[in-house]
Amino acid sequence: MATHGIAVSNLSKTFGRESVLTDVDLTVDPGEFCVVVGPSGCGKSTLLKCIAGLHDIDAGHVELDGRDVTTMPIRETDVGFVFQEFENTLFPHKTVAENVAFGLEQRGDLASEAIDDRVDSMLELLAIAETRDDTPSELSGGQQQRVELARQLVRDCETMLLDDPLADLDYKLQKRMELELRRLHADSGSTYVYVTHNQEQALELADTLVVMNDGQIEQVGAPTEVYDRPATAFVGRFVGDSNLFRSQLRNRNGETVTVETDVGEMTATTTGRSKSLPDESVTIVRPENAVLGASTKANAFEGTLEGRTYTGERTEFTVAVPARDGTRRSLTVVEPGEATAGDLHESVTVGWDATDAVYFDTVSVTETTTIDDLEVL
Repeated sequence: MATHGIAVSNLSKTFGRESVLTDVDLTVDPGEFCVVVGPSGCGKSTLLKCIAGLHDIDAGHVELDGRDVTTMPIRETDVGFVFQEFENTLFPHKTVAENVAFGLEQRGDLASEAIDDRVDSMLELLAIAETRDDTPSELSGGQQQRVELARQLVRDCETMLLDDPLADLDYKLQKRMELELRRLHADSGSTYVYVTHNQEQALELADTLVVMNDGQIEQVGAPTEVYDRPATAFVGRFVGDSNLFRSQLRNRNGETVTVETDVGEMTATTTGRSKSLPDESVTIVRPENAVLGASTKANAFEGTLEGRTYTGERTEFTVAVPARDGTRRSLTVVEPGEATAGDLHESVTVGWDATDAVYFDTVSVTETTTIDDLEVL
């Protein structure tokens, strides 16, 4: 039995003179739901297509269930691939049901009644049963996307590669489809690799989360690990919301450090991943770890309450804190549910413990990402 559902080693890919993937290593356990996130253009979709055999690679190897498929076309592997660019993947002259049944018919091992049952079940599951006899031209973009999704999922492949398949759906339908995908995955036991730009979706779907940046992998781990213990400042900045402070190291005592920031001196902790620390890096504080009215915290700053937004699940506050250059720095504070914290434009204290502020020893695994880049993420 293969120890990995998918194993990618030292994979590199260029398009012309542009390097898109550089020495990528990734293993996905059999039956795992792995989600890949990263900024636009970071190489996540290219990685998926290299795994599928849709792109020739310049270096490295790809194994599926213990078999080297590096040079093998996708038609010779038990892989389903859902394209983000789905418009040209459906047969325009076939009905929805015929499109979805096509892959099952090509296998030749199922009776027509069994194929019809599986197709109808999948169409019902993806909320497109009413389109069964329509052709793709009669469907909306979101419906076409679900037909392509159904066409691949109905095949029940050992490996499913999905390139942002829910991107064009409205929020409520996305949430419903996420639940159905999770259920299908659990029932099938297949290995899923799912690419998305939607961080909320990634955190909710993933067994394992992969964060990519500029053709390289920044971190691989469980969603809670990636969010709570980011390996690099890039991950801390990209995954979830954050308050980021450009920082100069002033003192270190074990894993506790004193740093100078634009709003004043701050006590923070290190990631614990490196014995040495740079003289300049960034400190990150999650908005949910910042507290209003926290004058007794290790880090407490006076500011003005400039904004309050209630989202239904939480309340987001914006606090303007004086910076040392004479400007005002906006910080975000998040509290669960509906919360109040005084009137707008009144003075307020915002603070956090040293353990809730992380000074990073590494900005990014790439040589191209700088602190300036993080400030505009």
